[in-house]
Amino acid sequence: MTDINNDYDQPIGNADLTEAEEDTLAFFDAIYFEELAAASAQPTTSQAEQDDNNNNDNNGRRKRLPVPALKHIKGHVDARQKKLRETIRRRRQKLLQKISHPTVIMTRDKFSFVLGVLLIMIIEFVLLVHPDQMGQLYTALLLPLMVARYIIYRADLYHYFMYDFCYYAQIIQLIQMHKYPDDIRFAKAMFSIANGPLVLAVAMWRNSLVFHSLDKMTSMFIHILPALVMFSQRWQDHISNKEFPLLEEMDETIVTTLIDFWWNPFVYYAIWQAMYLVKTEIVSKKKLDYNTSIMTSLRWMVRKKTSASYKLLSRFGEHNQLPTFVCIQAVYTLATFLLCPLLWHSIWLHFIYILVIFIIALANGASYYFHVFAKQYINEIGKLVVVEENGDDAKSSKTH
Repeated sequence: MTDINNDYDQPIGNADLTEAEEDTLAFFDAIYFEELAAASAQPTTSQAEQDDNNNNDNNGRRKRLPVPALKHIKGHVDARQKKLRETIRRRRQKLLQKISHPTVIMTRDKFSFVLGVLLIMIIEFVLLVHPDQMGQLYTALLLPLMVARYIIYRADLYHYFMYDFCYYAQIIQLIQMHKYPDDIRFAKAMFSIANGPLVLAVAMWRNSLVFHSLDKMTSMFIHILPALVMFSQRWQDHISNKEFPLLEEMDETIVTTLIDFWWNPFVYYAIWQAMYLVKTEIVSKKKLDYNTSIMTSLRWMVRKKTSASYKLLSRFGEHNQLPTFVCIQAVYTLATFLLCPLLWHSIWLHFIYILVIFIIALANGASYYFHVFAKQYINEIGKLVVVEENGDDAKSSKTH
């Protein structure tokens, strides 16, 4: 739900080996032990009779290897593992040196910037000219963005963010579009989710339009694209016919309005909350307790004891941070649904509402570019250039 680079552009977790590389080491160790066991279990022809007497006990069971042999095996495996670790580190270092070259960084960021702006233009074109195709565009963009996000977040131990409500809402959006496009109640529930907690997360989590950053643009798309999809679904006939009434007649009763725009979407939210708690507090509790580097939304909110979010969630004690967080999220979600009935009945209000969200994202992006990115980017590129020049000077001194 959040941008991982809002405060720092540094990953957290194991800086030496990734989880995949640790798995690789374990895999090779397992192969080695299997080979060793197979070799020790196959006697030579000349030793067959001796093995029957010496390697089996009275019950026919194979004797365990002596302690010196086990220590020798362990030492051999440790040496093998250390050598493999060093090989992985050297290869990673070479790769990092290549991708950290100033030219590579600037080329990558230029490409990302052009791609980000191009996607904004494509979305605008589809929304204005072919609003009925907005759902197809959203579906086409979602899969590659989610795959890229998982790969990046997994490496930095941020992958538990992908259990948050905003990702669950993408699944609901896909089901509503492709499975039940004519279900008006489902559409109203998704309308509230997309235009309530999802799009307001742009302001809540300080998402920003930073076009060169895949991470920040992905966060923007996740939070704002469903609102644009529902805008196109709700108003595509009005856009095609160029009819823009200020406020359509509201023929629903108060009860049906509350059910459609408040109760039904909250049921979807409650289902997600229950599944999330089962995952984090039961299924993966030991894993999360063991590895405190794995970031979750709650850990992100309370990572700084001086922050307002930490003080708010710790109001009833640090041991009650989780129930406090759950209650605040539920109240916040219900509050974000309040405007949705009005947005459903007014294209102008809906347009202004989304426009304000975009302005907030643009303001956040401008702040990032001028207050954070400019200084940081110049410093990083400058350091890399100095390192490269020093390396070139060292090489030239050797040749002379």
